[in-house]
Amino acid sequence: RRALKIEISMQTDDVTVAGTHLNICAILSKLDKHDKALQHALCALELVGAHVSSTEDSGTVSQDDYTTLAVAYHNVAVEREYLQQWDQAAMAYKQGHEIAKRCMGDQHPLTNTLSKNVQTVLEKSQKYPGISRRTAPGPAGDLMQARQRDQPTS
Repeated sequence: RRALKIEISMQTDDVTVAGTHLNICAILSKLDKHDKALQHALCALELVGAHVSSTEDSGTVSQDDYTTLAVAYHNVAVEREYLQQWDQAAMAYKQGHEIAKRCMGDQHPLTNTLSKNVQTVLEKSQKYPGISRRTAPGPAGDLMQARQRDQPTS
């Protein structure tokens, strides 16, 4: 977080700051702080998305910019998946997939990962409709029983 403050105070470009947010997101996710990780992923998405939108017309968007944008969508999706926000996760995976496909091609590993994850999260949304955060397995394959809490008691 100190690096983020330094980058902002030095008026570092938005894509670099977005990359720092994505790094913080990854660290927080590893620490199972998915709410906070999601906030950093969303900050990164907002920064790089605004940069790409503002420079796309002039043709100055780099491959790196598009890659960072696709990775930001991926990180948002992963964190939403951990939080069992299935529809929002699927949408983020889909948006990231569209960018990766358009800018990196069908065969790029990130394109393939995003495509596969769209299907996986849609399957989870059908398998665990209306499940709370504590009961459905997340991306890491938590072993909690999915319907245990939702069963009526006699």
